[in-house]
Amino acid sequence: MKHAKHFALGAALFAATGSIGCGEDDSGPLGNVDALIILQRPKRNEMGDIFQYTSYLPGARLVKLTPPTADGKLETICCDQAGPEYSKIDISSYDISFDAKQIVFAGKLAESQRYSLFLLTLADGAVQQLPTDPARDYVSPIFLPGDKIMFTTNALDETGAKQHVDEYERGTTLQLGRMNIDGTNEELGPRNLSHRTFPSLTADGRVIFTQWDHLGQENSGHLMFVNQDMQELREAFGKEGTGAANSTLKASEISKGRYVAIATERDRTVQAGALIDIRLGTVVNDDGVVSAGDKQSEATATYYALTPDVPRDNEPSPDTVGRYYDAFPLNAKDKPDLLVSWANGPVESEVLGAAGLSADFGVYLYDTSRQQRRPILDDHEMWDIFARPLQTRTAPPIVASATDPTLNGATMIGSLNAYDSSLNQFMPGSIYGIRVAEGFSSEEGFPMMFGTTMFEGQANLGVAPLASDGSWLATVPANAPLHLQAVDVYGMALANEPVWFSGRPNEARLCGGCHEDRTRTTNVSPGQLEAFAIGAVPMYGATARAQRKSVDFSRDKIMGVAWDKALQPMFDAKCVSCHGDSNTAGIPPYTIMDPVTGQMISWTFNLSSTKVPMMVGGVDLGEWPKSYVSMAGPDMEAIDEGNLVISGNFKVYMNPQDSRNSIAVKMLNPVRQFPAQNANQRAFQTTPHMNGKGTDLTPDEFYALILAADLGVNFYARENNPMLNQY
Repeated sequence: MKHAKHFALGAALFAATGSIGCGEDDSGPLGNVDALIILQRPKRNEMGDIFQYTSYLPGARLVKLTPPTADGKLETICCDQAGPEYSKIDISSYDISFDAKQIVFAGKLAESQRYSLFLLTLADGAVQQLPTDPARDYVSPIFLPGDKIMFTTNALDETGAKQHVDEYERGTTLQLGRMNIDGTNEELGPRNLSHRTFPSLTADGRVIFTQWDHLGQENSGHLMFVNQDMQELREAFGKEGTGAANSTLKASEISKGRYVAIATERDRTVQAGALIDIRLGTVVNDDGVVSAGDKQSEATATYYALTPDVPRDNEPSPDTVGRYYDAFPLNAKDKPDLLVSWANGPVESEVLGAAGLSADFGVYLYDTSRQQRRPILDDHEMWDIFARPLQTRTAPPIVASATDPTLNGATMIGSLNAYDSSLNQFMPGSIYGIRVAEGFSSEEGFPMMFGTTMFEGQANLGVAPLASDGSWLATVPANAPLHLQAVDVYGMALANEPVWFSGRPNEARLCGGCHEDRTRTTNVSPGQLEAFAIGAVPMYGATARAQRKSVDFSRDKIMGVAWDKALQPMFDAKCVSCHGDSNTAGIPPYTIMDPVTGQMISWTFNLSSTKVPMMVGGVDLGEWPKSYVSMAGPDMEAIDEGNLVISGNFKVYMNPQDSRNSIAVKMLNPVRQFPAQNANQRAFQTTPHMNGKGTDLTPDEFYALILAADLGVNFYARENNPMLNQY
């Protein structure tokens, strides 16, 4: 084959000058490597955002390069000899077994099929397809100790339900799973509301992967840890101001607590970006060398830019700078040597698409100390990616987690002391309890948007009161995306956990506090926590997802705040006489204008139920009830993208996840909710808006309004799903 002959001189020069010590022999960083395995995929430019996985073009192959130099022998090892059914295969990813005798890969045999898992035996080239669900995709497989395989999949083990869809490309989301190496005993992990992808095994036995965190304005990819049994999910990097970019992906371990990864924007980057060296917890020795310490946490993480010129957003990369698709560390030097896949030029999907081009990823040896790439393989018709040494490696220990069968399939959540937080400072006695909300998306038959505020669907599962020592416990549905809020006695959120989390059946997800210092040891002793003596608050643990919706909208039974069912009757009865079409209250309007065409619409605060289509200069702002737009505001993302201009008396009366500072809530001045409703106690030292103007809201109505704000100010909930009969 002729794929890389023109790289021979560069590779020879690097071999001659690449002896840089730190344990390598005289032939350089690849001196002890006999061969490389490389994945070749036909070039493409339709990957979507970095989490999408269904891009298919036939003609992929796994090749072996022996020795790992540009003039080495290139041999196809899969799947040209596996049979005619493999002639149009696409391979998206792979992993090499610990004994270097097998390869597991994700492949798709035809356009009409799904990505499945396959085992390749290197000794004879035999390929075995594992028995996965033919109606689901299985991608990103890795070997686990104990003859198991972990993967990501859009499969689902909840009867009668559908897998979540992401809030942008509407891709069916991925969750972690594992099975025996022969395909038996498939287990699925807990689900996030968006994708979990790119798992990689670490030396301590945990798995590091990328999680798409999307909650309101949060929209990024962060690194997470999980045990091999898909329990004990923990933050790794990116969520506490430590991130190098919007998203971090394809992490590979350099040494304990140290990882090389891709830093990039979530979309339009063809899953490629800059290389960063992440250290979770840092120690500086007497020589000034920084290394990972024992106190590993996201809050103490640092990173070093290994490719400082490469964009970390979705800007087109300049010529000679390009972008990196993946990296594999060959040593643990302070400036490590890496096997990388790199493409030159403007590796940005819109620029490439406009030019009718695709990124050309080739395999290189990257010297991070000199910031020099030395070419190894580049077939200009293919993506040459995921280069890995064909070597044996030590299997890490089997890491498992304890389960509690008495939970009867639910998940237990809680914390030692909710006041212990690295993100918030709470006044003593200010927290009444912890509200738990469940998230869902358009998979249940909803329109593309739940409202104008960009929040997913949410359902209130309940509030767990704090014990006197600050501890709390609750049992909640397993495999459901969950979100926590610390609330006061008026039911208003004091702080929001910024992401979703989830747990497996019979798993106990207990932490130290509300995003406490992760470097400290959490000692959960049932005999020392009052919450264990009191018992966990049951929150719909065994109730099917389709049944988790309100029967009525009273404080203790309200789950979803369906705008037209939970709030509009209150507006009709107590508000529209002043705040209706006649605008008796005399509130001035505001305008939304397209400065190019001069087209505009005028909007006056109005709490009536009439739906009004909003179109300005060709920008569709949706069709919502007047009451909803008046309280939630218009779709600001569409206004920004359409370069529309707002002027006049513009106000947003209900703030997503912030009822306490919402104009409407402060003006109405809600009554106490917990532990008992008390209409004689008000949240604010101001005169209630309804004082002398009409009938005041009931305690239940106050709570519905507060909950609507704190759950994202959505219009839709399960209770007013327009496609309820189809779910």
